[in-house]
Amino acid sequence: MSSTWRQRFYGEERENAIKKPFKGDVHMLFCCLNYAGTESPLGCIVDGERLTDAAAAKGVSDITKLYDEGESSGLPTKENLINTIKDLGSRCKPGDYFVFHFSGHGTGVDDEDGDEEDGQDEALCLMDEGLLTDDELAALLVEAIPQDTLVLLLVDACASGTILDVQKPGMWGGRKVACFSGCQDSQCSQDTGNGGAMTNALLEALEKKSCKKRRKAKTASVQFIFNRMVDKLDEAQEEGEEDEDEEDCDEEYDEDEEEYDEEEEEEDAGALIDPISGEERDEGQDLNLSWCGGCDPTKMPFPF
Repeated sequence: MSSTWRQRFYGEERENAIKKPFKGDVHMLFCCLNYAGTESPLGCIVDGERLTDAAAAKGVSDITKLYDEGESSGLPTKENLINTIKDLGSRCKPGDYFVFHFSGHGTGVDDEDGDEEDGQDEALCLMDEGLLTDDELAALLVEAIPQDTLVLLLVDACASGTILDVQKPGMWGGRKVACFSGCQDSQCSQDTGNGGAMTNALLEALEKKSCKKRRKAKTASVQFIFNRMVDKLDEAQEEGEEDEDEEDCDEEYDEDEEEYDEEEEEEDAGALIDPISGEERDEGQDLNLSWCGGCDPTKMPFPF
C-alpha cells in the first residue's frame, strides 16, 4: 500500500513491466460536474467527453455518464453514483477492468473514525450538496466490484491525494486498485478553463509516441502513463508561468498610479482557498499515484 507524487523508475525498463496484453472488458463511469449557477462553477464535463472519446477509440463500449448538465445516464447525486457503481460492478467479470473518472470539486471534512493523520477525510462534492467521503468510496468499491476485477480511479479534484484511502488496514486485501489524483490533499486541482489540468495532462500523455505504441499493444502500465502525465503537467505549468511573465512585461508603467500597499498585495497573492470548505490550500499542483493490496502499478495494465 503506497502513495507518491514521484515518477517511480522513470526511464527504466521496470517502469513498464507488463508481459502480456490486457484482454478483459473495460467498464467505465464518468461523473463530471460543472456546478452551473453556484458560487463556484467549473468546466468539468468536457473532461468526461474527451476521455470518453479516447476510451471509445480503443474499443471501450460500456461507458456510463453522470453529468449535471447535458445528456447523460443520470444526475451525479450521491444516491445515483452509489447505485451506478453497484450496477457496473454487477457486470464486471474476473479479469475485467472498472474505471471511475471524477471531475469536479473535492474537499476535506472532519475525520470521524480517526484513520486520517491530518484529521480530515477527503470527499467528492456531488449534486444537492452530497458528499462521498474516501471512507465511503473505499467501502463501496470493495462491496460492489468483484475481487478479481482491476480498478483504476481518475480523480481530477481538489484535496484528492488520498481519496483512495490506501492506508486502511485490512480493507483491500489482494485487490488490484490504483488511483491518479489531481493533486495532494493540501492542494487545489486547477480548472484551466478548458478542462481540468490533470485530465488534460492524461490526454496529452496518451498521445505521446511512447504511450501510443504501448496502448496499441495493450501493454502500457499504470506507472508508465502516470510518469508521462507528470511530464505534461510540468510542461503546462512552465508555459503558464512564461505567459504570466510576458503579460507582466507588456503592462505599461503609469508614474501617476497610486503606490500600492505591499501588505495588501501579499494578502491578495496569498495561499489558495478551498471554495467548498473555505480552508487555506498550499500553492502548486502535484499529481499523485496511489495503489493498494496486491497491486504493483508497474505491472498493472492501463485500461485504454
